[in-house]
Amino acid sequence: MKITVIGGVNADVSGISLKPVRKADSNPARIRINSGGVGRNIAENLLRLGAAVIFVSAVGDDVFAEFLREHFAAAGLDASRLIVRGGMSTGLYILLLEPGGGLFAAVNSMEAVESITPADLENARNDAGASDLVILDANLLPETLDAAARLAEDVPLMADTVSAEKAGRVAGILPRLSLLKTNRAEAAALAGFSLDTEEALREGCRKLLSLGLKEICVTLGPGGVLCASEEGMFMLPALPAETVNVNGAGDAFAAGAAWHYCLGGGAGIPAGRGTAARGLFGSAAAAITVECGGAVCENITAEKVYERLAAVSKPGENHECL
Repeated sequence: MKITVIGGVNADVSGISLKPVRKADSNPARIRINSGGVGRNIAENLLRLGAAVIFVSAVGDDVFAEFLREHFAAAGLDASRLIVRGGMSTGLYILLLEPGGGLFAAVNSMEAVESITPADLENARNDAGASDLVILDANLLPETLDAAARLAEDVPLMADTVSAEKAGRVAGILPRLSLLKTNRAEAAALAGFSLDTEEALREGCRKLLSLGLKEICVTLGPGGVLCASEEGMFMLPALPAETVNVNGAGDAFAAGAAWHYCLGGGAGIPAGRGTAARGLFGSAAAAITVECGGAVCENITAEKVYERLAAVSKPGENHECL
């Protein structure tokens, strides 16, 4: 299995507050610096699941770029396709978490990644064309996403909307997508109306599918995930987990869904085949990740995802089709 990922890379600076966060005040916290970025996190998760991964992104020429290269080497992730932008800052994501690991607020700067142009992607044409799946994230600008979609030609294409602020960037490539991973706020930004109710959420998914998108998974945090395609709409519960840090859970879900898509489900995968099974597989990867301290769980493997699924799935179990 070969997957090309084109998207964001940054250093994550996370602070887990020791007490409930107080606004407009300095909050004592445990602070960690890790490698991150939606595309990078998806790529490392896929690598740990067992895929051959090509990762394309851009960094600056600063200390954070060196920090990321060290982490790439430690994870076994190839850094040779990182574009270096002299005079630019490497992506930085700063997040403040509540004591239980929930996100309170975050800010980001993705100058180097947003500088990637369609011309920069020409060097990835052969890699993309030889892949089983190409994954894009909305840290890329719309014209670069469009170019990347053309680059993939007949290869299945997946995208992650990254944030509500950036979700609209993928609008132009929706008809080209085999799979879209998003969350409620991001899907609402794409659909153009609030998805605060279950009926609105279903209506938003129907609208996006009507635009040519083949399959969508909307993660809902502790509310589970809604996955939809021509097979139907499936509301799946969140899998049990002892949450330490929610950062990276969505990226792990995306990687799990991508892995399942490339395998096609079937023998050896407790979740089975199809849209609902893809949601379960991604949910199992996310459940493992929230129990770890970093954006990517260093111990995640395909076998551990299978085990998590086997522990919660019952033979013949049906999931709610909406």
